[in-house]
Amino acid sequence: MKKLFSLLFLLPMADMYAQSPDTILIDYQHLPKSRIRHRVSHGNLVVLEITNINKSRYTIQVNNTSTNFFTQQPDILKKLDGSTVALNTTDDPKPPAGSSFSFNDGVLKLKAQSQDELTPFKASYKKVNEKLDSYWESLEKFKKAVNVLQQSLLYKNKLVVIKDACDGTYPTAKTSLLTATTTFVNNNKIDQEVPDSSKELLLAQVINILDHYTEAATTEKPVVEQLEKDIEEAAKSFKEDADKLMAKLGTLKKSAKADDFGNDYAILEKAIRVTNERIEAMQSNKAVVTKANGIIDNYLLLDQKNLIVNSYKTINPVNYVITQAAIADKDELKFDIKIDPKENTICTDPGLQIPVIVRTYGGFKLDFSTGFFMNFGSNNFFDQSYRLDSISGDPDNAKIARNDNRNRVIPSIGALMHAYYRTGWDFQPALAIGVSLSVGSSTKFNYHLGVSAALGREQRIIASFGWTLTQATLLSSKYQEGQVVSKATMGTTVETESFYKWGNFLAITYNLSR
Repeated sequence: MKKLFSLLFLLPMADMYAQSPDTILIDYQHLPKSRIRHRVSHGNLVVLEITNINKSRYTIQVNNTSTNFFTQQPDILKKLDGSTVALNTTDDPKPPAGSSFSFNDGVLKLKAQSQDELTPFKASYKKVNEKLDSYWESLEKFKKAVNVLQQSLLYKNKLVVIKDACDGTYPTAKTSLLTATTTFVNNNKIDQEVPDSSKELLLAQVINILDHYTEAATTEKPVVEQLEKDIEEAAKSFKEDADKLMAKLGTLKKSAKADDFGNDYAILEKAIRVTNERIEAMQSNKAVVTKANGIIDNYLLLDQKNLIVNSYKTINPVNYVITQAAIADKDELKFDIKIDPKENTICTDPGLQIPVIVRTYGGFKLDFSTGFFMNFGSNNFFDQSYRLDSISGDPDNAKIARNDNRNRVIPSIGALMHAYYRTGWDFQPALAIGVSLSVGSSTKFNYHLGVSAALGREQRIIASFGWTLTQATLLSSKYQEGQVVSKATMGTTVETESFYKWGNFLAITYNLSR
């Protein structure tokens, strides 16, 4: 289990409460007149609300899915760097390397000969590992406390949904309230207490949980921070003592038996290696712990406990709405709504089943397209061939001349990577970089940089224009066109070389699938 895994989920939750959500309102009784918002800012919270529907009479399902389009990288683009780029999409800390490795220095056959180095090494080894043991113990308590506070934010979100509902009956609302609260208490109870069936006493259990883990988080926070500093300081001495000890063993190797040295080296090397792994694991946690510290501070600053208690207490017999919240963090957010009358209901409405599509704008995006390229430029952009023209009255010399080149365009097939900020519309400008392959007298890669204009949404045609860098076969740099050369020296052919030359390209590429 990765350390502080739950903290990564708390970060977006903190942002969620700091922004105003985009709300999509659907009036179930007046669907033709309902306004549905289709375009929202990338990364914003989207809340779908279905109003004027009696939840006790309908079975309601609202699911949401988020999709990014055109993210599959074409194989030809791997030629840009020779490999596919692997992205690290998480800052999860490394797990601890287990408890400290205890070694028995009594079995060391070279103990007496290295006692001057072994004694300080044992002291620094013990100190740093004791600090590490304390660190992991404190971190476990801190992680548990932060995890419970995260769960309290999720729980608060459920209370807000219930509190702000405006359609339905109070018994339905009360049932939802008790279910959410019972789940929170069961998941985060301090000992083995059983959630109470009384609404008032259940709230008392919630308050007790919040108080307990808020105190634990604030208590362990400075302990973890201080232990981080202590471990890094102790690690310096440990490294110095370890280096001296292993250097001494290296010197003794020449006079000791091979078996003696090998056994000693294995014992000490393992102790050093495992300790260093534990130190590295602690260091890998620092960034996430820092984020967690900020979350705890914000939790206290925003007084989340009182917000939870107030939301709980203000739930009264009112009408309720169905809500579904999601972050618009990709190209499209889709809500699938299915509402069916329950059996034996007195409602005559047949229900409905519709999707609500939300397109996002803003947010940096990379995607890919493939298609046809036309490459063009000056004469030096194309492969050239040359000949030797005889000179009248001078049989020993000849003049270098270029053969006529009738090429005006080099066709190629390739792929582009597009970088842009989403517009959310059918028209999308972008920067483009890519590779294409042209086949002629020789097969070669062309490299492209330019601008693009994409038309469409899920299936797009893209027009691109820009610069092309390719290799062209031209007259060797030793010669110039029109140069007079000796036939005896030159021979019958003119020497050429390959040069990288800039030109331009026009491309029509496509995204025909997600």
